[in-house]
Amino acid sequence: MKKYLLIGLKVFITLLVLIFLYEKISADPSGFIAAFKLFNQNIVVLFVVIFLMPFNWLMEVLKWKYSIQPITQITMSNAVIGVLAGVALGFVTPHAIGDYFAKVFSITHQDRKKALGLILISRMMQMLPTALFGLLALFIYSQRSLVEIEIPFSITYPFLSILGFIIIIIFILLFLKRKHPKIHEYIEPVNRMGFKLITILTGLSFLRYLIFSTQFLLLLSVLNLKIDVFLQFMGIAFMFLAKSVLPTFNFLSDLGIREFSVALFFDSLNVEVAPIIASGLILWLINIALPALVGLFFIPQLKLKNT
Repeated sequence: MKKYLLIGLKVFITLLVLIFLYEKISADPSGFIAAFKLFNQNIVVLFVVIFLMPFNWLMEVLKWKYSIQPITQITMSNAVIGVLAGVALGFVTPHAIGDYFAKVFSITHQDRKKALGLILISRMMQMLPTALFGLLALFIYSQRSLVEIEIPFSITYPFLSILGFIIIIIFILLFLKRKHPKIHEYIEPVNRMGFKLITILTGLSFLRYLIFSTQFLLLLSVLNLKIDVFLQFMGIAFMFLAKSVLPTFNFLSDLGIREFSVALFFDSLNVEVAPIIASGLILWLINIALPALVGLFFIPQLKLKNT
């Protein structure tokens, strides 16, 4: 019963997302088309965004290479195969199932199941910058007078954020200490992660977050928005948070939910939404669709049998 309720909720939210995007684009089709013309006139910005794309995925490749160290060592080439094949498979599978599959079968370890916990920890590290900046963006979004808001760097926000992270870490540590036989084989490699390795994964996660944000900010700079860069960055942070928590069907690697969430934030700032949606689509083509196309050529190199 719960399963069907969750599926129904996902369908409902996905339909709301699609209806919202359709209404915003149809309300301003000229603005949507004009945004693409602006990008065509600022081709240098597009080239810079495309140039940053490999660095975006390099952070993910390094995260995979380092996160698997507790059970095996892999080369950069195998790490690239796992990540790009994962992008391709994740493009058409919900909830990152394809990403897990590709990474697990990119290694030759005799017990690949032990890699699942390490992959999960690596993904959780990416949630740190998402939660940190996203909660601030959510705070700003919740205000009535967003344009006039003062940046909430009082003692309250940092204190609550740090307290929240400490509580989350405590729960994670308590979970990792459990000896349940069904999960122990997945958790045991995670327990072998040292502080240095966790620090490296966290740093790479923040770097990837900042690279993606820089790409989006470059695209938004072409639109000459009448809000400052900080609020633009907060719009991107809001998008990351919404993408991570909204229970929707991950159709074509979150196509739609990214544009919906960032448009929702900027709409509250009385900014024309259609050009924002166009920017999100362009970034999706560069950061997701293009790597997924390349990743198709790496799928045959996955090691479907243990050696």
